[in-house]
Amino acid sequence: MATTTVQKPVGAFPKSSYQPIIERAVQKQFTAVPEFDPTQHLAFEPPPSILLMKDIGYTENTGVSPVAVSQPFQLFSPEAIQHMRTEVIKPEVMEQCGFQSNIAASQVRGYARK
Repeated sequence: MATTTVQKPVGAFPKSSYQPIIERAVQKQFTAVPEFDPTQHLAFEPPPSILLMKDIGYTENTGVSPVAVSQPFQLFSPEAIQHMRTEVIKPEVMEQCGFQSNIAASQVRGYARK
């Protein structure tokens, strides 16, 4: 009769030593969320470079977009980002939509502004 040894699974990722930026930042509290104003809240800067699907060996009609990947780019103004962070870290939002895993100390899942 053969015997086998069962080992406890080892976590695939080491415990992270970072803290989410929204916990470190001093949050400015807003009494009311302002209406979205594209002239004030959008600050789009095109990415420095974009790779298309055809650039990485696929046909142009592969996938849902001809864009495969781009470098990071700015979309929102710092004020808009601060408003979003303030809204999303409210206790009721974190209680209902907060999530943690072994690779992410803090995530928000399924949140939509009411």
